[in-house]
Amino acid sequence: MKPIDIQKDLKSEGFCLLQGLNITNSQWSDWLKKHDSDLTTFQQSWNDLPEDNFLSDGGHYRFRRYSVFNWYASGQLELLPHEPHYQSTYRNNMNGGIYREFEPFKEATVKSPVLEKLIRLVTKEISFNNEKQWRVQAHQFRIVASAEEPGNPTPEGIHRDGADFILIMVLERQNITGGVNHIYDDDKRLVFGSVLTEKGDAVLIDDRMVWHGVSEVYPIDETKPAYRDVLVLTFHNQVNG
Repeated sequence: MKPIDIQKDLKSEGFCLLQGLNITNSQWSDWLKKHDSDLTTFQQSWNDLPEDNFLSDGGHYRFRRYSVFNWYASGQLELLPHEPHYQSTYRNNMNGGIYREFEPFKEATVKSPVLEKLIRLVTKEISFNNEKQWRVQAHQFRIVASAEEPGNPTPEGIHRDGADFILIMVLERQNITGGVNHIYDDDKRLVFGSVLTEKGDAVLIDDRMVWHGVSEVYPIDETKPAYRDVLVLTFHNQVNG
């Protein structure tokens, strides 16, 4: 299998699909296999996410934590003082326009070797112009589905986050169907769709080139827990040169 070229795909298509542990012959899968046990420990922190109380549709399907970091080309990951999350109504016409207070990442999650090494790997690929510093907004999401209420990973619909690049990585899918990641061109025409099924499956997006969204998730067995655990990292160029 031909290795993926992340930078080439980002520049030409505006996104790159990064397959997980079940795919061979790629830098991404090699990294995931090397850190498989750390990823398993990292995912366990998704079991303690507070409910998102800012869903204007009245839903109770989303749980999350949020923290912000600076990444420096020297290799330093700096946790910034905790702050509310804000998106304009232009970016998020459903839940934007207000400052939303979410609980921060737990200390053990921040100190996980997965987070630092993952950010290191991604910034290496997106620093086309030798960018020296990135502001990284980090989101832990658990989307829960039940017989009474499907889970909606992107209730705001087709959108952009207002970042330079976005990484969306699945940590676990438990007893669900659906959850198709869609990519749209600048005119919001669908150009790609894929379900991120395995631990470590991800899509890296140039948020300036394309739009994205995710379809609802539904339980397979309505008598058992059903959820989708995802890490979202948005990268904002801070210093160039």
